[in-house]
Parts: sequence; C-alpha cells; structure tokens
Amino acid sequence: MYNRNFIPTHNRRRIQKTSYMEHKFEGVCNFEVHDVNCSESIEVFHAAYVASRKQLFEDMGYGPWSKDNDLGYQKYLEVLESGDFKLGYYENSFLYRVSAKIKCCGEWLSLERFTNTCSKCGVDYNGSGQILTSRSHWGEETGESWTDCY
Repeated sequence: MYNRNFIPTHNRRRIQKTSYMEHKFEGVCNFEVHDVNCSESIEVFHAAYVASRKQLFEDMGYGPWSKDNDLGYQKYLEVLESGDFKLGYYENSFLYRVSAKIKCCGEWLSLERFTNTCSKCGVDYNGSGQILTSRSHWGEETGESWTDCY
C-alpha cells in the first residue's frame, strides 16, 4: 500500500561527466572539470577549469582565488602554453543510497541515522520510519540512558 507520508530507502543513479586535459609533464597530474563536456574546445575547458579552481578555494577556505596564488593553476598554464596536451571526455555511472524520509509536522525528515528526531514535535523515528517510544522509557531493560542510544 502506498503511503504519501513515507518514502523508503532507495538507490539513485548518478552520471558523473568528466572532461580532462591529458599531457606528458612528469610529476603533474591530468587536469579535470566535472559536469560538462569540454573535449572540443580549449576555451570552454579553460573557463570551466578556472571556475572549478575558484570554487575549490571557496570550499576549502583558502581565501580569495587569484592565478598568482594557485600552484595548480600555474601548472595548468605551463601545460596549456606548451600546446602538448589532448582534451578528452568520459562518463561514469554509479548508484548511491538515498535515505528514507517521513513527513512529520508537515515537513520531510530524513531517516539517515539510528535515531531521527522531528525538530518541531520531538518525536523520534528509527531508520525505517517507526515511531520510537518516549525517551523516558529507553534503557529500562538494560539500565542504559537515552543518551547512550545515539
């Protein structure tokens, strides 16, 4: 029977698109950008690579990006200026797990942990969407406290 308030755990397929710049410079890895096919245009690859480096600096908290303080970008420029490279493209397909979800208090609660608590009403659910008994009853049989159950 279908329940509009519960979405069971399921798998999703993701396709990772990767464009790369291959070269023969010793000690320097190939350069990659994701989610775009740049294999036909060095200009498009260059713009995507700069955008990915800027995002990396932001995500890692390295401060503002500039071409002068990015060693990876400097190596990329060496390869680019040499003209001795080849652009390529490939796709990888993989499955990943999506946790179950339950609707509580009008909002979807992800059931990705052993104990999942609604932030509005405080009801606890297990990973299968079953309502757990009140925390005051947890551990009665074993002498544990509810704080031991995380």
